Amino acid sequence: MKKLLFILFGIILFAQPVLAQTKTVTGTITSSTDGLSLPGVSVLIEGTSKSTVTDLDGKFSISVNEGETLAFTFVGFAPKKVKITSGTNSVNLKMTEELNTLSEVVVLGSTVRATRKELGNAVTSIKGEDLVKAQPGGLSTALQGKIAGAQVSQNSGDPAGGFSIKLRGTSSILGSSDPLYVIDGVVLNNATTNVTNLNVTSGNSNMQIGQNRSADINPNDIQSVEVLNGGAAAAIYGSRAANGVVLITTKKGVAGETRYTFSTSVTSNQIRKKLDMNMSDKQFVSTSPALFPIQGNPASPTTVTVLGRNLETRTTDVQRYDYQDDIFGTGVGTDTYFSLQGGDEKTKYFASLGYLVNEGIVKNTDFKRAGAKVRLKHDFNSKLSGTVGLNYINSSSNEKPDGNVFWSPINAINITNNIYDIHRTDANGNLLAVDPNRVNPLSIIDDFKITQNTDRIIADLQLNYNPFKNFNADLIFGIDNYNQRGNVFIPRYPYVVNPAYYNDGYVSEATNRVVQFNNDLNLRYLWNINDKWKATTYGGYNVQTYRDNFVAIEGRNLKPFIETINAFNTLIPGSPSSSQSRYNLWGYYLQETVGYKDKLYLTIAGRQDASTIFSSDNRSQFYPKASASYVLSDEKFMEGIHDAVSSVRFRASWGKSGSLTAIKPYARFTNYSTGTLLGNSTFTIEGFKQGNLDLKPEQSVTYEVGGDFGFLKDRLNLSFSYYNADIDDLLLPVQLAASEGATNTIKNIGQMNNKGYEINLKYDLIKKENLHFDVFVNYSSNRNKVTGLPQQRFKLDSNLAGAPVFVEMNKPIGIFYGTYFARNADGSLLLTPDGYPQTEKGDVNTGAPQRDASGQPTGTILNKQIGNPNPDYVIAFGANVNYKKFGLSILFDGVQGVDVFDADYRTRQGVGSGTLVTKELNGELPRGYIWSVYNIEEFRVVDGSYLKLREVSLNYSFGKLTSFFDDLTVTASGRNLISWDNFTSFDPETNSGGQSSVARYNFGTVPIPSSYSLAVKVQF
Repeated sequence: MKKLLFILFGIILFAQPVLAQTKTVTGTITSSTDGLSLPGVSVLIEGTSKSTVTDLDGKFSISVNEGETLAFTFVGFAPKKVKITSGTNSVNLKMTEELNTLSEVVVLGSTVRATRKELGNAVTSIKGEDLVKAQPGGLSTALQGKIAGAQVSQNSGDPAGGFSIKLRGTSSILGSSDPLYVIDGVVLNNATTNVTNLNVTSGNSNMQIGQNRSADINPNDIQSVEVLNGGAAAAIYGSRAANGVVLITTKKGVAGETRYTFSTSVTSNQIRKKLDMNMSDKQFVSTSPALFPIQGNPASPTTVTVLGRNLETRTTDVQRYDYQDDIFGTGVGTDTYFSLQGGDEKTKYFASLGYLVNEGIVKNTDFKRAGAKVRLKHDFNSKLSGTVGLNYINSSSNEKPDGNVFWSPINAINITNNIYDIHRTDANGNLLAVDPNRVNPLSIIDDFKITQNTDRIIADLQLNYNPFKNFNADLIFGIDNYNQRGNVFIPRYPYVVNPAYYNDGYVSEATNRVVQFNNDLNLRYLWNINDKWKATTYGGYNVQTYRDNFVAIEGRNLKPFIETINAFNTLIPGSPSSSQSRYNLWGYYLQETVGYKDKLYLTIAGRQDASTIFSSDNRSQFYPKASASYVLSDEKFMEGIHDAVSSVRFRASWGKSGSLTAIKPYARFTNYSTGTLLGNSTFTIEGFKQGNLDLKPEQSVTYEVGGDFGFLKDRLNLSFSYYNADIDDLLLPVQLAASEGATNTIKNIGQMNNKGYEINLKYDLIKKENLHFDVFVNYSSNRNKVTGLPQQRFKLDSNLAGAPVFVEMNKPIGIFYGTYFARNADGSLLLTPDGYPQTEKGDVNTGAPQRDASGQPTGTILNKQIGNPNPDYVIAFGANVNYKKFGLSILFDGVQGVDVFDADYRTRQGVGSGTLVTKELNGELPRGYIWSVYNIEEFRVVDGSYLKLREVSLNYSFGKLTSFFDDLTVTASGRNLISWDNFTSFDPETNSGGQSSVARYNFGTVPIPSSYSLAVKVQF
């Protein structure tokens, strides 16, 4: 392979092209249906990577040699080719609709392109204009509901909250299941680094809360997105592609006079759903209002004994409050964007400015993003061109604690009995206490100051060299560099609270500096062997370096009048802290695609990858790939039914890929902590965790079969895929005997399987000159199963919510395993003699329930699987209508068959503000019912299925108003408007585990707001 690459390099350097006369060809491209100009048509010199696109008037200009061929492609239209002769000075074409979608060109890598018919894998393509119809604000938001086989979840409704994307299920236990992001050839870092919630531990499930860095990408800059779901990217991206790849192409300059685009929008964010709270004017008499009505009391004639606790039956009059109005408000957002693009034959440019402000529904929270982007392409001569891109982003946020702590705004509601007027103040204007040792919710809203600021530069330099026809070399240098800083200030409380809530105040400061660099070379040679056979060879290498530096300090017992990190008198144990991560990735690949009669394609590829995360003996891995594609509809026997069955293709692929996200660069080493003993220095194993030098990458072997079908002249398009992924060498925590000198380590000892199918359907119901109406649906179902463990099960996560997250053999990953209700043979609850639900008991060795002589549970409290956080299926569907100058788009999406551990629902009942309390007070439930179910973990597992009206967009285009304004479009839109669900708290989509691959529970996370936007876009 090295020899072959050397030969290819030699060809680049020494091959001489055939001399030909160069001329400038101009033209205009219009639609044959209505005669309107077509902006954005790709004009490519066939056999090279030299190209341009048509401007808003459908015009183009390109330098081309005589004898070369121009290829014109545009999504939704049939491609056309024109050979340039000595007499060709202009090309004016009418392009015909009803494109056979198999001829569509898709992106497979930063500079790698192929037609869809050549691929053995499913690839989802999304146009930029489809991303921004409903003013999404962020990249991940824009992708929701638009990718078959993907579960795109907004884990928090905080404007600075995070998102996660799973393509075909969970692929790692300790690592991330998010795909690789590549933007214009730059490998993006989409990490979630906790800089404002330092007092929240990550647990064993790699809990990741807060922003992930896709928040920095402005959707308005995007031209298109390609999503590679399976092993399709294994050859090009190797070990980074185990979870799929999201390839983002941003807008570029076009030849012609400068064109300008200005848009602005205003958005209103509102809470979509308020919880029903206990608003009765009674409460049970208690010695303490905390943990009411389950708080025990001394035995008396007015108490009842329920499961060993004496509960008072007398009530007293109270006034209750709904704190939701004090925590939530209406947030206002604006998104302003300006861009220009233009150029001439030699130089083309694109530049943009964007500024986003988005206020949250929790008062005093917001997210701001300012960005400036420049992209410049210059043709040095007919063979060599260069592109440089620079994108600077500054993002900042004002935050409040977002779940996982008892003093977050949502948890402050959930853990407080709503009998307190939280607005009450003392003579000095200080807020008064609420429940004993609890935090007044208004203290958090008004006094906590939590900020985050990120400066980021994403830049690339690309060189494209075409020494002769059908051969090109693309060299890419990319850098992703950002500094992220978080500051937290919690003042001393003017009332008594739990010391664990920092009653004497708290400050923290954390800085995360990341530099990621990639260098890619992609070589391509197309050999037209004869009129039947052609071969395309790809080769190249990738090098990636990563460096980060994390520094944090925390303190409490604050000095007066100081709000910076200098305010503390007492350091938090373990603070200050500092860590660094440094690793390199590199690899090279070779891929060969052979095509026969433009209907049968075979591809074989191989990639050798290495990473310094692993030892020299294990770091190098080989990843092969093979695929086939067969266009059945091109056979002669299909011609008779071509109008009914316009295209039929079958495809299959097999590939191996690796994952590097499960461990950090130095996890294979045994780390030591220093200390002193009797005046002497000592060394102890940090965290009692022993290193393992024999660790190697997790690996996935995936096969996929599928088909793509077009009916009724491609008005009805259907595609399906079935896949099976066997994941081996999973990295898992392992307990050790204390005699080994440590208590735990990490080993490659797990196996897991994902299998499922994806269906994508689109139907153009009406396709006329003034009316276009289409409907679409994408559906996917994934089944995950753990197939290899060193033991039957183990608890994976430790979290404040008490969610019992487990890994168990032959079960889906991350199941909830805990105590459950005793039931009769018919499934009904087995009640105590006094009529209360109770915990199941039995033989702990066999797991079998046992009954005593009276039919009541006896033995040891039992545990079993009580919930599954993995959905049965993910679905999205909607419609687009265009009538003359009006456009309407509707999108629904949801997940079904998913369970959530809702800690908040249980807590509201315990403190007295929940709806079950109302029923216990008015006698609908027996006194003590809540106490009887309070400690049964199954009680907290609820249905997290939902179907949401995700997007609605209505626009009107005024068209060309004057000689100056080319178009004015007004759009009214909404997001997250309705949710059909049975969830017991705010929002079933959010996840207090953040971007964790496994953990899914609800503990004080901000709900996702409903958003209403009005936007104006002007092009001139």
